[in-house]
Amino acid sequence: MKDAKTSHIPHLLGFKQFMRLEIGMADNTVKAYLSDIEALLDFYKGDLLTLTPENVVSFMAFMRLAGNSLETILRRLSGVSQYYDFLIVERVLKTNPIEFIAKPRRWRKLPVFLEFEEVDKILAAGDMATPKGYRDALMLETLYASGMRVSELIGVKVADVDFRRGIVKVTGKGSKQRIVPLYGDIVEKIQNYLVIRSEYFVKNTDTGFLFLNNRGEALTRQHVWLWVKEACGRAGVKKNVSPHTLRHCFATHLLSGGADLRTIQIFLGHSNISTTEIYTHVTDNDKRSTLLAFHPRYKR
Repeated sequence: MKDAKTSHIPHLLGFKQFMRLEIGMADNTVKAYLSDIEALLDFYKGDLLTLTPENVVSFMAFMRLAGNSLETILRRLSGVSQYYDFLIVERVLKTNPIEFIAKPRRWRKLPVFLEFEEVDKILAAGDMATPKGYRDALMLETLYASGMRVSELIGVKVADVDFRRGIVKVTGKGSKQRIVPLYGDIVEKIQNYLVIRSEYFVKNTDTGFLFLNNRGEALTRQHVWLWVKEACGRAGVKKNVSPHTLRHCFATHLLSGGADLRTIQIFLGHSNISTTEIYTHVTDNDKRSTLLAFHPRYKR
């Protein structure tokens, strides 16, 4: 993208970091999404913070008249939608103008997820004997135990954790709050970490955030992303894993274990259950593999 065009994209650097570090997108995918926003700018030529659903419809019509395929139009809308989702996470905007547009249905790409044994290896890869190692290992287990987005994790404060009831208050997109239960083992680990946090991470002023860096400040998405990659390397997991992958694993493993979809929707903070339904396709694949492996007719 040219500098003259990128200069018209509000919060561009933060959006790039969001795609690379939180969502775990490859560089080529990031470039493609930025190209989608550039295409929108070529059409709209205004402040992207003022884009309306009507403008989006006009943009779709423009692309259709230009001869773009349905696949291309949907892909461009997907890239633009990621940008507006980021602006909501950053509390720059309250709504995503793409959400109000009815789009033709198509097959959705299944998320990358890990088997339970792979997650277990990653969670066991840290050095719990050091303050930093304990903190980092606890961060990863908290992601997997709660299904939080990484932006939600780094925003959790000590006051958000109710140790007596074993729950954590999570602030998600659009400042919406939800309550997620935590199992007893991780509640105990968080309580142990508070001692480490007080001794090693809190500096002159306690910022209140649960997970702190060496300067006593809230962690960044980049730190969590790097630790996920490092833990995967130590565990010998070769898949393209990001912090968001642990969120997918949380939902997939719950559903595979018998949890109902509506409850998982609440845990994940999805406003629409259709977003959560993608995990049913993952478990359907599990069922199909079981059928192929054990049904006598298929074994033949």
